[in-house]
Amino acid sequence: MFFLLFLNLSSFAAEKVDGVAAVIGDSVILLSEVDAYSLVRLNSLGQKPDSAALPKMRKQFLQELIDGKILIVHAAKDTNIVIKESEVEQAQNNQVQMILQQNSISLPALEQELKEKYGMSLAKFKAQMRMQIQEQLVRQKVQQLYVSSIPPNRKDVQAFYDTYKDSLPQTGESVLLSKISIHVSTADSIRQAAFVKIKGIKQRLDNGEDFMALARSYSDDPNAANGGDLGFIKKGTLNELTFEEKAFSLGPGQISDIFESRLGFHIITVVEKKDQMAHVRQIFVKVTPPEDVLQKTSARLDSIKTHCKSREDFIAAVKSLSTDNQSKANNGRVGWVQLYELPEKVRVALDSLKTDEISAPVRDGEDFTLFRVDDRKAQRKLTIEDDYNLLADKTREISMQKKLFDLVKKWRQDVFVEERL
Repeated sequence: MFFLLFLNLSSFAAEKVDGVAAVIGDSVILLSEVDAYSLVRLNSLGQKPDSAALPKMRKQFLQELIDGKILIVHAAKDTNIVIKESEVEQAQNNQVQMILQQNSISLPALEQELKEKYGMSLAKFKAQMRMQIQEQLVRQKVQQLYVSSIPPNRKDVQAFYDTYKDSLPQTGESVLLSKISIHVSTADSIRQAAFVKIKGIKQRLDNGEDFMALARSYSDDPNAANGGDLGFIKKGTLNELTFEEKAFSLGPGQISDIFESRLGFHIITVVEKKDQMAHVRQIFVKVTPPEDVLQKTSARLDSIKTHCKSREDFIAAVKSLSTDNQSKANNGRVGWVQLYELPEKVRVALDSLKTDEISAPVRDGEDFTLFRVDDRKAQRKLTIEDDYNLLADKTREISMQKKLFDLVKKWRQDVFVEERL
């Protein structure tokens, strides 16, 4: 998606460099930039490019572009705003790598597609990307220095809600959930046996045996048959922080010590590193309760599902069985959640459920959960009671935007601006 969007912008700019829309200091905004930006903004607003309101909206979009350029002009004079070449280089490399991964293509294939379909060299593509990245980094620095905002208090959120409640968008399909969660603990003897196993593997590695061969023979990882190959891992994308920290602390060819995650014990090696990514192999020994214990827990929750005929029955089961203290303290209530925000396995379990129905047990590692749909709506207005955290985020965002707008308005007085649109 990013690839296609960026190509549309780039090719538009390449084909229609037909005049200057505005001059800001020593910089210019081309008409083609306004057209390209207008296409993106109209798309984000769900409107077609042939909208009757386009001339007026292009004026608005030009003002947004001018504000962005004013930030750049100010940053050039502000000694507190420093964009290092290495930051731009790293961000550009990450962006290119993401495009390659998301579109499952190689760098030579990308270069060929740019040339054949858009008449653009890879160097020009990177140059335009670089310019956008520089502007984005400047905006981030300005925001960090001048527009930082403390979290709003309840009074602020209430004021925001009272002001904007009639214009706030409704949510998508949402469910009001309660849950019973049971965590199945692993016996110390099982954990000890797993540690003894991986300790023996580590000793063999220390004695020079082949990592891939040992992974094929002893690892519990699904990729064991492939020598434990996990492919490239991007920094900041893993849920297991310990694993990520280990992976990015190793140099190519190094093998880690034994370390533990919530899943079990690991030994990893890094094949190569590039562009904030690491190519990792692992040997994994899981630490999990016996399958019969897990099945008994699932069957127990199935039985609870059958016998809970009312909300009161469900609350009673929450109080006696649930191991999730946060929801248990609220009688199992989770609150309203948009379906798209839920993990896929939970979404599937809830997909066909009606109000007052209970899901089959959903397993996540050693946790089993029953979800009860207390209510369900195709659309729903946001409320303070049910959506406080979301509204707090929006309150903070609006506050920061206002501060940034006031700053740009002030800085604009010191910058030469000529509009020609």
